[in-house]
Amino acid sequence: MAEGVLEAIVERKRRDVAGRLHGATFNAQPTHRSLRSALARPGARFIMEVKKASPSGHRTSVSVEAAVKAYAPVADAISVLTDSPFFGGSLADLRAARAGFDGPILAKDFIVDPAQVAEARAHGADAVLAIMAVLSDQETASVLDQAQRLSMDVLVEVHNERELQRALHLDAKIVGINNRDLATLTIDLSTTERLAALVPADRIIVSESGITKRTHVERLAPLVDAFLVGSSLMSAESVSQAARRLVFGPVKICGLSRAEDVRLAGRAGATHAGFVFVPGTPRFVSSDAASLVAAANSGGMQAVGVFRGHHRGEISQIANELNLDAVQVDGGDDLELLRPSLRRNCEIWGVCGVGTTVELRRIGADRTLFDTSIANVSGGSGRAFDWTRIAARPDLPGAFIAGGISPYNARAALGVGAYGLDVGSRVEAAPGHKDPKRMRSLFEMLRLDCRASIQCV
Repeated sequence: MAEGVLEAIVERKRRDVAGRLHGATFNAQPTHRSLRSALARPGARFIMEVKKASPSGHRTSVSVEAAVKAYAPVADAISVLTDSPFFGGSLADLRAARAGFDGPILAKDFIVDPAQVAEARAHGADAVLAIMAVLSDQETASVLDQAQRLSMDVLVEVHNERELQRALHLDAKIVGINNRDLATLTIDLSTTERLAALVPADRIIVSESGITKRTHVERLAPLVDAFLVGSSLMSAESVSQAARRLVFGPVKICGLSRAEDVRLAGRAGATHAGFVFVPGTPRFVSSDAASLVAAANSGGMQAVGVFRGHHRGEISQIANELNLDAVQVDGGDDLELLRPSLRRNCEIWGVCGVGTTVELRRIGADRTLFDTSIANVSGGSGRAFDWTRIAARPDLPGAFIAGGISPYNARAALGVGAYGLDVGSRVEAAPGHKDPKRMRSLFEMLRLDCRASIQCV
């Protein structure tokens, strides 16, 4: 927001607080949830924001409840904008978020009076925001003191070197670096790169504004501990998919044949759930497919049907009856002939086997899935192929890599440059039975290293 808009917001906020909170008391008990501890865990961490509107006119139809449900599996903390006149938020939104999320919640408002800290805590917040561009040093110190009495954390936001030095002088434990220029509204990620180098190692650094894709996380993660992301998630076609891609990248867990494993994949952070419709294979699903697909969708994942050698009529019938988000086709008819019989938003993934040769890209496919081919049969071997053999493929940036991906090689697989990873047998305790420990290990390996992780090496 421009400085003039910020001044208008703060002026209105001071009038509102002076009238609304004068002499008010709150039944605010100390919190047991620590934002600082949540963000200090190994790997890049995420505060995901519920933001209904902005002064620029952006509005979303996504409800607080829907956003929190989408964020909960992958967010380390949730931020809720509670300012009403300019951002469409409220303290009721804070309570709604608290009802759906058991981790730390940041009440994001324009704090101009320490009484707002107790008010936020009384409505479920575990942390508050203090903006150095809004507060004097004395006012910031009062906010920090009030938060400490309630065991709350304070995200102290800075935009430049002067504000950063003021925050550090006040012993701010969590420093938020806002990449948005208040005067011009432009976003420059180099603001984080410039200021993060000035922050002592014992503080938590959060990069704010302009984090819209995983490449931004990859760029800044070595310099910070966490990211605060709101607008790009709330405006996404699928909030759940956008949140998961940001944290872990696209990950398909394939061969799901039990409802408990579908739920496990959703909680872990998978973007796609793969269901095998190939009779005679260990992970074949048939009669219970509808309930499994429904569980995937309710868990925030897209459902992918896996087909091998099927006629296009069989594929389209299953895909349309189950409302699949994608069909993964190995062999069979020309994929261009398949498209007219599928619903409009259903993607087609063409399997390209990598064995003694690398199969050509399937004409008509929206994405390629590269998989290990043995004796002209792709998939199911649990063995990886030589990834360097597809390094020059022009379809690689939009493709998934499958074949022997495990918690031990997932990080290396990410470096190949594909769009996403397809993981199956290497996170199983037995064919068709996913192992919770291996699943957790996989996603831990896919989380990018942060500043603290790198400093400890």
